[in-house]
Amino acid sequence: MDNSVGRPAGTAVAGVKFCEESNEPIGCKHYQRLCGLICPLGSCGVAYVCRLCHDEDLTDHSLDRHKVSTVICLKCKTHQPATLGECSRCPTRFASYFCEICRFYDNQDKQQFHCSDCGICRVGGRENYFHCDKCGICISKSMRERHRCIDSVSRNDCAVCMEDLHSSTTALVQNHCGHMIHALCFKSMLSHGKFACPLCNKSMVDMGSFWEELDRATASTPMPAEVVESVRILCNDCNRFDNVEFHIFGLKCPHCGSYNTTKES
Repeated sequence: MDNSVGRPAGTAVAGVKFCEESNEPIGCKHYQRLCGLICPLGSCGVAYVCRLCHDEDLTDHSLDRHKVSTVICLKCKTHQPATLGECSRCPTRFASYFCEICRFYDNQDKQQFHCSDCGICRVGGRENYFHCDKCGICISKSMRERHRCIDSVSRNDCAVCMEDLHSSTTALVQNHCGHMIHALCFKSMLSHGKFACPLCNKSMVDMGSFWEELDRATASTPMPAEVVESVRILCNDCNRFDNVEFHIFGLKCPHCGSYNTTKES
């Protein structure tokens, strides 16, 4: 253990955010907490309020909060074991929520809970989630009967932003195909007219009403006889091949009615 544990120290903590009225420390831009984490990597040892602050500043390595052994009280600057939820020297409670396993502190009530199967803390209330052993992640109970299992689906990077999914601090969306991406990435794709999963090309949402609009559009706009031709398509939604009549508005799958198709060369 660090021989400075238990004694006041002058170590500065990076990323501290202060209350505008009292000028007292309240945490950082990511979390409200009253302690800083000392990076366990021997060649680093720098103190930050949270791992996100650390990783934003120091890009050559990441702070593994599970391995943090020492924290610093933001009030009295005392170094102490990370297994404590409150300061050993002054009457400061580091956070209303404290997980000793994750070394996670948070003063904002987000209905946090620790999932031993995920290996990290989640938000949203334990009673509202179940852990899917095949997917390897906690999923809303409202999706228990509807979600599609894919082995370790969360143990990948988001196919849109390439950021980690499993330990993400932002919400995730599971598409109809079962693949996951960040909710913000999902909304961004839809806002730009991209409705197909970036991993498998299947429709991410129910496109039924849009396909009906295309049905009406193609029916009211017949193609000139000189450009009518039969083309071979692959439907990305039902994975079936077929030959259909070409239309500039789209190539409809005769099996499932989807226009999410690809013309075969």
